[in-house]
Amino acid sequence: QLILRPRAKVSPEPLISTEPQRARRCVFGVSFETLREEGQMVCGIPLVLRDMVHFLDKNGMHQRGLFRLCGSVLRTNQLRQGWDCGEGVDLEHEEDVHTVASLLKLFLRELPTPLVPEPYYKQLVLRYRDEVEMNRSLRENLYQLPDDNLVILSYLIRFLSRVAAHSQSNHMPVENLATVFGPCVFQ
Repeated sequence: QLILRPRAKVSPEPLISTEPQRARRCVFGVSFETLREEGQMVCGIPLVLRDMVHFLDKNGMHQRGLFRLCGSVLRTNQLRQGWDCGEGVDLEHEEDVHTVASLLKLFLRELPTPLVPEPYYKQLVLRYRDEVEMNRSLRENLYQLPDDNLVILSYLIRFLSRVAAHSQSNHMPVENLATVFGPCVFQ
């Protein structure tokens, strides 16, 4: 019988090539540094994240319940394994927007270090007396994040702002997005 610690993540094991000349090419559950070393980042953004955001920008902005409804677990695992095996995953023909949305959340949840690491998140979620103080403090604290984390967080926030701008059709205003992505970003 399997016993898990609280907060343990249950997901398929990353695939490791059995060929001696091929090294592990996982993109899920690896650090930004590893992704960069393996050529899996462009302009500071992981390719897998960029591809999913591009797909969702193109196909998901008006999808009702984007990020709230779960996609196919089987298809999510197939896409993940494709990326982890180094196969060229082409989302162009993917039909289920919710599967790609689920995959994006999975990518963020499985980062070995959260996008906003623990030493930083407490400062970001403090309560402030007024909006001016909050904006100043948030800006200062965000700029203290590691460079990779700040670039990727900025990219993600710009994307989520576009999603929220279409909340009339997708029913995902800022509050809903914060509820969904808070655990993914802060773990």
